[in-house]
Amino acid sequence: MIPAVRNSNGRHLVAALPGHRLSPVFDRLFEDFLAPASQPWAGFPSSLWEDEGAIHFEMDLPGIHEADLEITVYEDHLVVKGERKAPAERYQNDQRVYGQFEQRVKLIAALDLAQIEASLHQGVLHVKLPKSQAAKPFRVTLQSTGKCQSQMERVNPDSTSGNQ
Repeated sequence: MIPAVRNSNGRHLVAALPGHRLSPVFDRLFEDFLAPASQPWAGFPSSLWEDEGAIHFEMDLPGIHEADLEITVYEDHLVVKGERKAPAERYQNDQRVYGQFEQRVKLIAALDLAQIEASLHQGVLHVKLPKSQAAKPFRVTLQSTGKCQSQMERVNPDSTSGNQ
């Protein structure tokens, strides 16, 4: 029986005979080049968090200029579109990603659209999406008869006393 060399896909590349010492080396060299990427590009890294007054979104965008970005809020989504342009120079080995991108983030609160702020500083996009008054928590107080009062108070969710 002649032993065989297999690649990561389980294919037989070449019989492992003493006269074929370089064949496995070349097969492994071109295996990574010809094989499809193991992980598709998932986009730029981003973070989303919420505090009492706003939703915050940050996205790492190295090499992206403000003129190449478009930020919109449509229905209940924040949409970040842009393009990372390829440099004019040709590199022998360039593993960076170029071209157009779009990232959508579902928003979970009603927003005050007139107060949205965005900035791009040192390759990090920060978008502050203030919540509308309707999205902020309110406390309804009860009358002694068990009926609700029509007046509501704003609630601080971090407070243990309940009233602000």
